[in-house]
Amino acid sequence: MLVEKALYIASTDEASGKSAIIVALASIAMEMGKKVGYFKPIGMRSSLIPGREHLDEDVEIMRSFLKLKYDSNIICPLTLDRDEFLDKFVYADAESYIKSIRAAYDKVSEDRDLMLIEGPHNFSTGSFINCPLPKLAKDLGAEILLIERVMDDSVVDDVLQCQDCCMRWGIKLSGAILNRISSDRLERVKSVIKPFIEKHNIKVLGLIPEDKALSAPTVREICDFIGGRVLAGKEGLDNLIEAILIGAMTPDSAAKYFRRVTNELVITGGDRTDIILTALETGVSAIILTGNLYPSAKVFPKADQLKVPLISVPYDTYTTLQYVQKITGKIKPGDPRRISTAIDLVRKHVDWRQIIS
Repeated sequence: MLVEKALYIASTDEASGKSAIIVALASIAMEMGKKVGYFKPIGMRSSLIPGREHLDEDVEIMRSFLKLKYDSNIICPLTLDRDEFLDKFVYADAESYIKSIRAAYDKVSEDRDLMLIEGPHNFSTGSFINCPLPKLAKDLGAEILLIERVMDDSVVDDVLQCQDCCMRWGIKLSGAILNRISSDRLERVKSVIKPFIEKHNIKVLGLIPEDKALSAPTVREICDFIGGRVLAGKEGLDNLIEAILIGAMTPDSAAKYFRRVTNELVITGGDRTDIILTALETGVSAIILTGNLYPSAKVFPKADQLKVPLISVPYDTYTTLQYVQKITGKIKPGDPRRISTAIDLVRKHVDWRQIIS
């Protein structure tokens, strides 16, 4: 049985908010009585936790959320290492990957009314095996919906470049949602950016404002992603993180630095007891201790009292920062607050009827 509609949801960069929008569209469609399926042709290994390094976190979340019966390697037939993956594909037969993706898709889309296909973290991933996103979308009979985070006017270049790429493969970009728009940029998006995109015959199907409760990760999510060990302050694992600071200065300088922002995560050497105490006194949300080093024992009861997690990791401070900066808040199946927020944002700011129907 043919799928009634297939949407290939793509973006040009990470942290665009694809996953949250997919969850919202799936929820709305299920409320309408549709049988919703999910597929991710090319995934990315996204966990540093031993035993889970081979998994794409988005796939695991959607598999649980939609209660899908297929294994992860069917829902996501090709999963790449995050940084270095080419070695395994030097002598690869590109056609065999296309066939395996098609076979997996045929299986998971069986008896579904709506298929939500999630693209990789950028628009070009897959080109190295002749599986660029527009080609896959065309092969799978899916419309492409672009989700773009608005940082500045260059979002227009990203959208138009995607349109150009789609045209070369003989497929139309069905529309774009501009997401995570800061309050100070919203008016410009409405008056300048949206009309500029639509002038090029691309429908802008939604303008979604930034919502920190949705995009900011919790301490628990950061800890899980980097495989950290909680030494104290476990009651604060659900604290939100909206800023990341490095503690590599004197305590006096650090105190001024830490007081400038709220809901911050401080990354510092595990042996910097002075910085750790300063951070606790200024009300940070969490502290990551790098290098598998430990501070004075006197910081642990204070962290417990203030409910500020102390998390130990084996990496150096720079590597830890690189990992943490890649993390955004993820909607989990058992997270009704974020699910509700995502659905409300899509209902209010997106033409979801046109997208789903």
